Amino acid sequence: MGKGPDKKLFEDLLAGLKSLPALAPYSLTLYCRTPSRGEFENCYSLVEDALCRDVARQFFEPNLEVYFQEETTSVCRYGGGFFGFAIPFRIGSDEFCLVGDGVRDDSIDLWQLAALARSGGGEVFSLFPYVESLCTASLADVEQVAHKVAEEVAKLVEKLSLAPQAPVLLPSSTSAAGEPGEEHCDPRLDAVARSLEELDLANTVTETIGLCCETLVTHFNSPKTAIALRDASGTSFQVSGIWGLPEDLGSIPADAIHLFMAKDRRAKTVLFDAQMRGVLPALQATVCTCFPLRSQDERLGFLALFDVAPTKSDALLISMLAGATAAKLSRIIKEAEQSKENALSQRLMSLTNTLLQVDSKDELYQAILEIAAELIDATQGSVMLIDKDGQNMHIVFTLGMTLNVARCLPVKVGKGIAGMVAQSGQPLLVNDVEKDSRVAMANRLRFKSKSLICMPLKLKDKIIGVLNLSDKKNLSPFTDADLQVLTSFANLASLMIERTEVLEESERFEQLSVTDALTGLYNRRFLKNRLEEELNRSSRQGLNLTVIFIDLDFFKSYNDLCGHLAGDDALKITAEIIKASLRDMDIVARYGGEEFCAVLPGTSKVEAMIVAERIRSEIEREKFPGESEIPQVRLTASLGVASFPEDGRTFTALVHASDVALYEAKAGGRNRIVAARTSPGQKESPIPATPPKTSKTLDFNAYLEASVGAKG
Repeated sequence: MGKGPDKKLFEDLLAGLKSLPALAPYSLTLYCRTPSRGEFENCYSLVEDALCRDVARQFFEPNLEVYFQEETTSVCRYGGGFFGFAIPFRIGSDEFCLVGDGVRDDSIDLWQLAALARSGGGEVFSLFPYVESLCTASLADVEQVAHKVAEEVAKLVEKLSLAPQAPVLLPSSTSAAGEPGEEHCDPRLDAVARSLEELDLANTVTETIGLCCETLVTHFNSPKTAIALRDASGTSFQVSGIWGLPEDLGSIPADAIHLFMAKDRRAKTVLFDAQMRGVLPALQATVCTCFPLRSQDERLGFLALFDVAPTKSDALLISMLAGATAAKLSRIIKEAEQSKENALSQRLMSLTNTLLQVDSKDELYQAILEIAAELIDATQGSVMLIDKDGQNMHIVFTLGMTLNVARCLPVKVGKGIAGMVAQSGQPLLVNDVEKDSRVAMANRLRFKSKSLICMPLKLKDKIIGVLNLSDKKNLSPFTDADLQVLTSFANLASLMIERTEVLEESERFEQLSVTDALTGLYNRRFLKNRLEEELNRSSRQGLNLTVIFIDLDFFKSYNDLCGHLAGDDALKITAEIIKASLRDMDIVARYGGEEFCAVLPGTSKVEAMIVAERIRSEIEREKFPGESEIPQVRLTASLGVASFPEDGRTFTALVHASDVALYEAKAGGRNRIVAARTSPGQKESPIPATPPKTSKTLDFNAYLEASVGAKG
């Protein structure tokens, strides 16, 4: 920043702001522009969530100039519902803009992010799992936080404006000891001070340990130096020689670490006794001095000097060096873990998008198995689901084996490897099926290696199945890292299975809510909604619409004499006849009992009468089961026809008109069609070819003759 305020001042400012409870979920970034630079640059950040920070960066950075020109605190809503704020300020000739982000609107519909991704929203959908876990806030909440931060920034600006004339410059490299004007200090203290600066710049565990070792050997004359570091599992500490000792010295169990790190032994020279030799037999020494590697109560391990007795002042300096080394190691390890988690999270997010595109449950099982195998380089596997009885499992998809054969191999819950995992709900990693006491079984010929992973699939606390994987591509055993990756993916897979089942169940219930269970036709409720929609459309566009009511004649007698099963079959056959007589655009529903209703959009009454006659004649010709047993010898149907707009302009009016026509058909002898006529006094429809108003109802032949005569 040139001759600007001390960089540490801003680090302290952001750290102080982050300590405020209201700012805990926010990421803070400070941008700076000096007279020598034309654009704002990021000079310091405290990031709460890297991905959310990236989205905010893409939104705020192009607009920093605008915020600065406005010279006022701005609160913004951007992306899929994120909130952030920008606070511009000046210190001398330098210009700054503080940006806070990382919370979201509490009213956001999270599924909109998925829709944005599908429609070209880029990386927005990649934030989907993160957004669900972000803190929510209202616009008023964010404004309150922003103004509080602005007050703190104003205090800083005022403080700097009252400071001595010459501003504090950015830190420069430390001068070497002995330069003119400097007081003489202990060379070892100076060496440790320089080492602490260098440690702060280290980027890897190896580099950090190397800098620490170099300082110990060069300035503290340690003939033998070792370091013990906690392994990933936390169950032991791996000991490595870093000077004057073999590189691999073995490991110390966690329950024996007190031999080296007990309170009365820390930073003190003690005999390398028999107990110590028992856990580290490869190390030969007479005395040792151990310095704990601790960071914020996190026990990382220890530094150990052998066959040397440091003085009290040396021990103090080495303790400082060990503390700085521990702090740096802790940061590096956490950053590596975070980076690994972010990489896995990004991978899982991309897999989420892939799984969301799957259309069916079978395709989902296939995708889950193939993705899981790819994640850990497995070549064989299967997905097993527990049956509804909870006693057995069946294979729903396989990799590297024939599915049809696999489906014939039922597995009992509690039996075999997969059965045990299904019963316990605990994942199982086996390096060798023949040597692992938990399974102790002969390897099967179809498996090339003896290593496998079985992962339970859970929905909340319920186990729904097991994911099995075996045979790495290089035939090496699976590792704990493989198990960790698969555990994360199994959680995602379970959610996708649950989502698919919920969607399928929802579709099934939706279908049941609008259809008749017996015939598969739409039900009365659906008919009413659709007919009203079609009436509105016909009214807007000036179209005809006709309704046909169909009722089986003497169906009660048929049902009583032939039985309810025959009656059900007759209703199904009738439904099929009606559907076959209509167009795809027409609507047919079971109105109730043996009564059906067909809606013919864009169809005049003359045209509908022809369709009605086709339905009547087909029903008359059909050989229904057992119909010879009824007095009438055959099943027939009566039909009533009414049209929009001449017979009614609403659902109720049109249904009433067709129902009256149907009643007339029944009263006229059944097995016939009657068309409703426009009621006396009803306004004449402007639609051409309206039938004459000579009577309220007519049978089919009479209606056609009247219609033709009117046109002639």
